Amino acid sequence: MLAGLYLRYVVFREEHPRLFAWLRRYAIFLLCLAFTALYAAISLLKHRNFQSHGWDLGIFTQHFWQLSRFELGFNTVRMVPSLLGDHFHLIYFFIVPLYMLWRDPRMLLVIQAVVVALGCLPVYYVALRELESRICALCLAFVYLFFWGTMELIFFDFHEMAFAGPLVALAYFFIQRERWNGYLLTLPFLLMVKETMAPLVLFLGLYVLFFRRRPFEGLVTCLVSLGWFYAVTRVIMPALSGGQDYFYFMYYSHLGKNWVEVGKYLLTHPWVLVRETFLPYHKTKLLLFLLLPFAGLVFLGPFALVAIPELYQHLLSNFFPHWELLRHYHAVFAPILVFSVLEALPRLHRLLERKGKRVDFRRLALSVCVLLVVLQFPFTLSRSTKTLFDPDFYRLSPLERTGHRIVSLIPPDASVCAQDPVVPHLAQREQIYQYDGDTYGAEYVILNKFLDCFPFTERELVWEMAKLYKDPRYTAYRFGNGWVVFVIKPSFDPLGKARPLGDVDTLTPGE
Repeated sequence: MLAGLYLRYVVFREEHPRLFAWLRRYAIFLLCLAFTALYAAISLLKHRNFQSHGWDLGIFTQHFWQLSRFELGFNTVRMVPSLLGDHFHLIYFFIVPLYMLWRDPRMLLVIQAVVVALGCLPVYYVALRELESRICALCLAFVYLFFWGTMELIFFDFHEMAFAGPLVALAYFFIQRERWNGYLLTLPFLLMVKETMAPLVLFLGLYVLFFRRRPFEGLVTCLVSLGWFYAVTRVIMPALSGGQDYFYFMYYSHLGKNWVEVGKYLLTHPWVLVRETFLPYHKTKLLLFLLLPFAGLVFLGPFALVAIPELYQHLLSNFFPHWELLRHYHAVFAPILVFSVLEALPRLHRLLERKGKRVDFRRLALSVCVLLVVLQFPFTLSRSTKTLFDPDFYRLSPLERTGHRIVSLIPPDASVCAQDPVVPHLAQREQIYQYDGDTYGAEYVILNKFLDCFPFTERELVWEMAKLYKDPRYTAYRFGNGWVVFVIKPSFDPLGKARPLGDVDTLTPGE
């Protein structure tokens, strides 16, 4: 089959030389553009179909809405005084001007699609310089774009970790070309993605120090990352969160009282580290999903060192979503593992030659790159990406049409408490709450048992709705298709802004 494909390639090249030359020159940009469109379509369709989430798109939508108004207000979805006290993602300040052009959560989804897709460009040019083959470079750029972790990020709304992979790729681009000023300028942007990027930057410094033999740049990277992590988690974030200690240490508190104790405990109890690496079985599954799509070659590439801190942030956590395959947590591994394979190829070639097998390096590189492309499909298409083959994903159902009608009826200055998938559609306001059994005195409460019921089960949400029917503060309005809107009565509304929602059936409290 491969021989047949190659023959067709040769025939096309001979019959259409000008078109072939144009495609050869601009193929990477066409690939980048195609995946930008794919990523944006996935995100926008999910949001349109009420499959986006208050946690995280609703959180960030309110945050950007506040930033666009030059405010650092209380985030009512995450329930924190300042979102920068929850995670220190200064990178967002650079895209606030874009958000101000179109104040809408869909703008965030489009920006994310562009940023993630652009990460394929440094991957491509690194591979092109290393392998001197445009086909190999295109294959590895495709691997980055289609890696299951990248696709899971796109299918899970909007997140600051979308910036991590492209910036890691850019840092390696400068490392490969020994443009150390460019490399050092990339580091602040990496650190501004999130406070938890500091360990990754630390190991990036160790890689530069020991494998690139650049002591100044390596030591500067290590010292800056350690100083940044200490200043952010011990000084800046506690000040922004009202004096509370770093919240996310709770995921590692089973290993010690602070980071130093955690390190000592793991060094003196190495069997615990081994156990936490593979058990429960979900962690082993995660490791297999990271290694098998790259044929296990990452072990031969020194750049795999950079994956260690991010990997063990997940494996050592007692928070299950950190080591399951869903969500955004694993997209950053895409460029790291691709570059590890690139570094592994010369070593693999030397290993084969030592065993007496004479293999042309260019053929070996092409074979490995094609193999990696093929390996992505079973892993990526077994996850959220299989949704692309569901015809309902592209249709707007009556339930969703009704939901958009309800959203259009809510006054822009009203306080709202809504179910998780509804929150992103109404998050551009001062008070937007995710329903967790408390209405927070909101003027409008919007629920639908047929949507994602997080943090409840469907049965629990039905009980919650039954309690709200009996709540004397609210009048219930049914819109059909499972939608119920509870509107606060004027006597319980201190601001007097709540009003009925028009031509719908009014239910008496308790009905």
